[in-house]
Amino acid sequence: MTQQSKQDTRLLLAALGKRASGDVRSWASFVAHTEYLWQDSALVTDADAWQSLWFEMEIINGLALAEWEELGWPADGLQSWADDYQQDASELVAELLTLLR
Repeated sequence: MTQQSKQDTRLLLAALGKRASGDVRSWASFVAHTEYLWQDSALVTDADAWQSLWFEMEIINGLALAEWEELGWPADGLQSWADDYQQDASELVAELLTLLR
């Protein structure tokens, strides 16, 4: 990975991360986008820590998506996101982004 592409990837992840905890759709997209990034040693400083944090993110993702599905996939998203998931999601994104080189 070139220095420029690494910088571009960091900027993209930072932008996605900034929006990730906003709603369940953005969260699911961010979680999917970051699933395999731990394999890029030029980008991630600690693959084990990345995987551990990502697993916590996936738990939140699974719970939120299951709740949203149970409600019939309302078009306006998951109303309980802000109360039940948003704070944890925001903290996990911040932690995950610190693992970027």
